[in-house]
Amino acid sequence: MRRRRGLEGDGAVPYVFLAPLLALLAAFMIYPVAMNIVTSFTEWKGYGPWKWIGLANYKTMIGDEQFLASILNTGLMVLYIPLSTIVTLLIAAFLREGIGGWKVYRAILYIPNLLGYVLMGVIFSIYLRDDSALNTAIRGITGSPIHFLISPVLAINTVGLLLVVFLHLGFGLIYFLAAMNGIDKSIYEAALIDGASFWKTFLRVTVPSIRFAVEFWVVFNFIEVFARMFSFIHTLTQGGPGYSTFTLEYGIFIQAFSKFKVGYSSAWSVVLFAFCAMISVAQIRLMQRRDE
Repeated sequence: MRRRRGLEGDGAVPYVFLAPLLALLAAFMIYPVAMNIVTSFTEWKGYGPWKWIGLANYKTMIGDEQFLASILNTGLMVLYIPLSTIVTLLIAAFLREGIGGWKVYRAILYIPNLLGYVLMGVIFSIYLRDDSALNTAIRGITGSPIHFLISPVLAINTVGLLLVVFLHLGFGLIYFLAAMNGIDKSIYEAALIDGASFWKTFLRVTVPSIRFAVEFWVVFNFIEVFARMFSFIHTLTQGGPGYSTFTLEYGIFIQAFSKFKVGYSSAWSVVLFAFCAMISVAQIRLMQRRDE
């Protein structure tokens, strides 16, 4: 009761301290989101007057081949998240077993994260093109190159493997190794005394003990797939061939800055925002369930 009365007696002081943060939140988050939603109901080129058209942009999206392809491709990227989680967990568990030079391996695998998506996209665009050294070697063995960036099926799967699995591996190793180091060593000692194999220890001790870390990693990958793929795709495939690597995020850029359909692009952004909001709500519920 005394603590509650003390807080009530503070008056406007807490709000004064919160005011700068609230102002920044309103200026750089709430206002842009609100204006994007309003713009999605207009026809606007990014300059000049707006023209209110209601739900026309959303109706156009339903029959837009690019939009439907972007939804499908984004969904295909999501399918690589379980593979990314399993591969990262297994490699982290192997490294934790005390493999010689594991710190060196961890550092090497983290290098792509330091270089960034733009540079890695440029590097792989050189390595995977038809006249690259890699395809020259493949041609010498099989007689024909592998069209990594020309075949639609290979292109989308190449992006999925590189972006969702490989480029996230370095950060995931550090993240999961930190989580595994928090597990009580006596649990592993008990499993060792009981004669548990590596796989039984991994499935029955390691994974359950870092369940919250695994859940967070999955949510993190969802956000990455929906909202951080543009730079890698733009430098590697530019959404092609055709629309085979055209994602929601990439489509927003094309509609706004190549076709100057900012109103239509805003409608795409609202759909992307809805997906990210659902993922965030799912994360909050997972955290609440864990606390309970």
